[in-house]
Amino acid sequence: MNKNLNLFDILQNPAIGVIAIHSFILGYNNVAKHKEDKNDYPSLNQLFYILPVIYDISAMKSIKNELYTTLTENKNFTLELEERARKMSGQTFESLNLGFSKLIFKLNRENFTIEIEKDYNKNILDMMKISTESLRNIQTYSKRLGNIFAKKDEKMLQKAFQIRF
Repeated sequence: MNKNLNLFDILQNPAIGVIAIHSFILGYNNVAKHKEDKNDYPSLNQLFYILPVIYDISAMKSIKNELYTTLTENKNFTLELEERARKMSGQTFESLNLGFSKLIFKLNRENFTIEIEKDYNKNILDMMKISTESLRNIQTYSKRLGNIFAKKDEKMLQKAFQIRF
């Protein structure tokens, strides 16, 4: 069996989107929980930019731990990101729906952030003992993207990524 998935397999599978969103939230939380002026979890709006970045292989592989390094390494990173997010909103909604129905995600109704249920507060692939390289890359880079989003305020993210929340 081929251990690497092709782009079609990835785009058609909301479970892979759940892995990306879950990893983003973990990465976000790892940074945000240490900041007083930040929610511990990302807002729903921020989640719509994960899949367009992660499903673009060159954008995904350029994600470093810092915003400036990420953007200077790949000048096309932000190119039409807003439009790609809009076009991929269906896949994001499908992945969120699957995550909510499987009780992986939960909505904080006070501040409209998406949290992770306690049973899933670690890497999903480790819990499932899956070592497929393409899925591991999605998990790793999504977590890094979550770190980046948690380090900056919303205005800075909007300006740097040329997006609107």
